[in-house]
Amino acid sequence: MQLVAAEMQDEVLAELSERFANADDAPTGLMRDLANHSYEIAGPVLRNSKALDEQTLLHVVNYQSQSHIKAVAQREGVSEKISDAIVRFGDDNALDTLIRNDTATISRTSMEAAVDRARKNERLHEGVVKRHDLPLDLLNEMYFVVETRLRDQIMERNARVDQATLDAALSKARERMRISAADMSAEAKNAMAFITSKKNSGELNARLLVSLYREAKQTHFLYGLAEVTNLDHQTVADLLERKDIDGLAMICRASNIERPLFVTLAVLTCGGDEAMAKAEEFGRMYNAVPVEAAQRALRFFKVRKGADGARAA
Repeated sequence: MQLVAAEMQDEVLAELSERFANADDAPTGLMRDLANHSYEIAGPVLRNSKALDEQTLLHVVNYQSQSHIKAVAQREGVSEKISDAIVRFGDDNALDTLIRNDTATISRTSMEAAVDRARKNERLHEGVVKRHDLPLDLLNEMYFVVETRLRDQIMERNARVDQATLDAALSKARERMRISAADMSAEAKNAMAFITSKKNSGELNARLLVSLYREAKQTHFLYGLAEVTNLDHQTVADLLERKDIDGLAMICRASNIERPLFVTLAVLTCGGDEAMAKAEEFGRMYNAVPVEAAQRALRFFKVRKGADGARAA
């Protein structure tokens, strides 16, 4: 059959692929050949055929198209080795398919890579947050990136874990931040030194932040807000860049920044052209944040703050 198939037209090969993709006794050599054919022919075999061994699937992921890789990601019981290859060579469409495949085994390293990519691509958010075995520390890295609906799911999972599990997740988060720490710029170091001096003198508070923003000292404001909320500057910077009022309300609420000062910060940083008209709405958003849940979620982001401190030292 393998020899005969080599002489067949694509339409016939596509029919063979459909016919044998789910067959338990499919000819191994023929399935291997079809798997490395054009996607229109290879797709059914890559998604379903049990005749394909790991080596064949790895070869496909390494050398075939993104459509081929996505088909492999849809297979039942994708192994950890194949998952690693998909994360390495696949585009975000293939990665999203893999993450949503609950039968796939995915290593911690590949999970970290998936979260790093998801922080930059909204399409990956839902699949990553809903991944049943995503480590808790990586799940919480997504909190200030995703929309409110998915944030609620993260909070629900946090609420279900015991203290020992939470502490273990925080320990892993600290190690991840330690490894990924990078050098700070001279401007950032100057800003942090200023903020540290204000903190030591007892002058660091939300009112100072308002003054810094109005004086257009953006870097000082950024590091000041990060210090007041005990978060890392990148998390705060991402939040402000997206004009994420919900996120700002949460970190201010969890850090005991008073409602009027939160509203002022929100108007200045996220309000836009109709800022003052939104002040009352911002106040309602602040009141709606559950303080205990906010403080629990922020524990993970305080780990990032520790990494910032290590870079400044």
